[in-house]
Amino acid sequence: MERHLTMTTATPSAGAGKEPVQHEPDPQPAPDTHGPFGRVVTAPEDSPTSASSTWVTWLLFMVPLCIAELRGFSEPEIARVSARAADLISSHGDDAQYGGHHQRSARTAIAQGLAVLARADGGVTALGIHACMRPHVGCPGTSPARPSPSKHEERDV
Repeated sequence: MERHLTMTTATPSAGAGKEPVQHEPDPQPAPDTHGPFGRVVTAPEDSPTSASSTWVTWLLFMVPLCIAELRGFSEPEIARVSARAADLISSHGDDAQYGGHHQRSARTAIAQGLAVLARADGGVTALGIHACMRPHVGCPGTSPARPSPSKHEERDV
């Protein structure tokens, strides 16, 4: 919710008979962060990376949680999370996609890796999502929302 305050001040006696002066508030500065969960949106349709709708939905849920979790971490802790995620993904990435004993940990590692990459200038676009923590030029999250097709429209296509 956005609020605007307009102040009216009157100058004592020197300006007697004049209308009070209206002061417009200064424009609000652009935020330097997207909040505790960052900004995670569906990647534009023309982006070179894509994933199944199930993956995209899961990442849209999980990556903001991982971003929030990393907020309080120091740089060495983030480096450890990044290294662990890279190790899990390289060792068990096939489990993440096709199922297996390490499916849960591998998928979580992918979400954590995207959360770490969201800290970079410009964020990250991969696997059908865009994630960033600060406003930047060309962010797909700042464009007007596209209406989602209804279930009937999807079936008719």
